[in-house]
Amino acid sequence: MGFYQIRVGKRIIVRSLLIGLMVVAPGCASFWDSVTSRDFRIKSLFLPPDPPMVVLEKSVDGDKRSAALASLKEPLSNKGTAEEQEKVFKILSDAALIDRQAICRLQAISTLRTFKDSRTPEVLKDAYYRASNFNPDTATVIKCQVLNSLGEVRSPSGLELLVKVLKEPAVVGSEQDRQQKVDERIIAAKALGKYKEYQASESLLSVLQSEQDVALVNCCRDSLESITGKNYPANYETWAKYLHDTSNKEPQPGFLQKIFQTSGGSK
Repeated sequence: MGFYQIRVGKRIIVRSLLIGLMVVAPGCASFWDSVTSRDFRIKSLFLPPDPPMVVLEKSVDGDKRSAALASLKEPLSNKGTAEEQEKVFKILSDAALIDRQAICRLQAISTLRTFKDSRTPEVLKDAYYRASNFNPDTATVIKCQVLNSLGEVRSPSGLELLVKVLKEPAVVGSEQDRQQKVDERIIAAKALGKYKEYQASESLLSVLQSEQDVALVNCCRDSLESITGKNYPANYETWAKYLHDTSNKEPQPGFLQKIFQTSGGSK
């Protein structure tokens, strides 16, 4: 099972994301999962497993479907055809958006993050909002999986959602409700560390200015370090001075300079 850890002084917050279930290393537990499955038969140990696409078309067993989803590769990135790409992408999209079993949604989302298909970011965003069909605990896990995946996919629409989640105000409600929202914001902050865009660093900076949750503040600092390569403390004034100092920015070449560079006329 996968975990993310945030160190806060001497205290370590450990959140089990459930993302690791058949997601991080599906092969490690495949034998045990097969043996403990309700559909297990001794003879199945001596028969070759069904191909993933057959499992996904015929089986309703969550463990089997999750393992099959984990084994899917992007056809166009592996010498496949456009027709195969459409079929595999639709299966993964449907699993990420409408599968009734959370473990299958989690795995589909994790597999999609490896796809270069231009439709992937929008499917992931949709999966974030559709996670609300589950109970709050499960929905939070699925949403965190989406946010984490958007950090890997890196797209304008993914950046938009990550910034939106990070800037959401604190929830007024039970401690559990508040913590679930903080968990989402922490994962969004970590994912933004993969983006170099101005919006990413500015949204992280704004949290340093106003946020009280130490774990979230530290995550924003870590992401700013990932973006800039600077190892500053979690202090708003320090980071604001660096980010807003124009001398730290490389000047972008103008139109004529680009022409000279292209033609070899600029030395």
